[in-house]
Amino acid sequence: MTLSTKMSIKPVGRVAILFFILSAHAQSSPDVTIQAFRPKGVRVSIQDPEKKLNQFVFQGNVNRNINVNDVGQISGEVIKPTNGAWVFEDPTISLKPGDVINYYVFVTRERKGYVNDNLTFTVTELVDPSSPAKPSSPDCKSTVTEVAGGKVCAGQVIFEDNFDRLQDLWYIEQYIPDQPDYPFVSYQRPPKSQTVAVDNGYLRIAPQLQQDLAGFSNSSILSGTLDLTSGCTSRTTYSSKCSVSAWGASILPPVVTGRLTTKLAFKYGVVEVRAKLPKGDWLYPDIGLEPLMNKYGFMNYASGLIRIAGARGNNELNLGAEDLSNKVLYGGPIMDFDCRGHLLRKRSAAKPWSNDFHTYSARWEPGRITLAVDGIEWARIEPSANGFQGLLGRDCPLPRDLLATGSNMAPFDDYFYLTLGVAAGGISEFPDGSYTSGSRPKPWRNPGRKASLNFWQDIEAWWNTWTQPLIVDYVRIRAI
Repeated sequence: MTLSTKMSIKPVGRVAILFFILSAHAQSSPDVTIQAFRPKGVRVSIQDPEKKLNQFVFQGNVNRNINVNDVGQISGEVIKPTNGAWVFEDPTISLKPGDVINYYVFVTRERKGYVNDNLTFTVTELVDPSSPAKPSSPDCKSTVTEVAGGKVCAGQVIFEDNFDRLQDLWYIEQYIPDQPDYPFVSYQRPPKSQTVAVDNGYLRIAPQLQQDLAGFSNSSILSGTLDLTSGCTSRTTYSSKCSVSAWGASILPPVVTGRLTTKLAFKYGVVEVRAKLPKGDWLYPDIGLEPLMNKYGFMNYASGLIRIAGARGNNELNLGAEDLSNKVLYGGPIMDFDCRGHLLRKRSAAKPWSNDFHTYSARWEPGRITLAVDGIEWARIEPSANGFQGLLGRDCPLPRDLLATGSNMAPFDDYFYLTLGVAAGGISEFPDGSYTSGSRPKPWRNPGRKASLNFWQDIEAWWNTWTQPLIVDYVRIRAI
């Protein structure tokens, strides 16, 4: 990716301070361009059409902070321009989309020194080393898509993973989830479990049984301790998210599974995930967008969630005459737990969605959220004059003052990241009173204190149905 910004120079006595501004009116300011190369290398350059610069120094660190006067992981000094540009290249640095370069620069102009620090650049794509050292193309069309620390162009791919290997583009989660869904799982990463793996160009997320892992047994599910503190990625301060002990009906999470989240966070764009969904009673995929900062609150989806593709893993599942099986795809925005279904949409098929690969996509833009599968739009949700809150109806009030501080798209008007995972059970995805294959009733009640225990005690009925993990071919995120 090429990032082009403007530097304006503001002298303070004999010292000058550089400020980055994104204004096209600063005609006298030099451009700064950062380019990340494939397979490795980086170039930093400043154009100097007025030929007034005397020196250019760059100091930067990848994915860690840097202070002024520190020598960075990426370090260079240029004392002579080349074809009117001050260019520094480091061919040894390996970068990936999602990496963040924290840096500062120093230049001398007409023999006076100027420094600018606390700067960041997010790598969103790798370019060929033969690319010219020049600012972004004038053909770069404006976009509503935003990426922290970077400038993007309409139509640009800002994230892509084809899973040739498990790249450092993701956080592999490790914690014990609870509210608001309370799934009967823990998320664990290698080497604790092998639920997440890349094989032959595919990402595979395969649930396992906690009792089958080293150090655990059937009895330890009832009376043991699961400690994930080392390497825990919980984003809350609750210690129970990293460790839990069984007590009474509160057993250890019986299922171990995997969950990945992108290091890249963005606002508005098109997400494509080509995947084969999991098969198995009481399983469901976790493919969606979640808020980075929880701007509108943490509890009960207060800051929103966009479900890109959901389909319960049961080959048969009915609630009365309603089909809830793997033949029913569902997705859309969620902004309240009790009213989570109000904005979700459904699409039925003649055969299970998990039988084949499909390309699931979400187009998230100001004014609407659109879902498509295999290029065919199947759901469009647009906010009312009162925002998404106005779509929920009188039976679903949201007394949240913070929503009024946002735009008409609130809470879907801030930075989100992509999630890929598999979960089981819980209190939100499978309604009470539903029946699976063989007219077998769901073995737990959603509000019940023994929900997880009753689910686990029915293991002989559901474990053998878990015949397919979540398999992902590729992920792509594109600016609108």
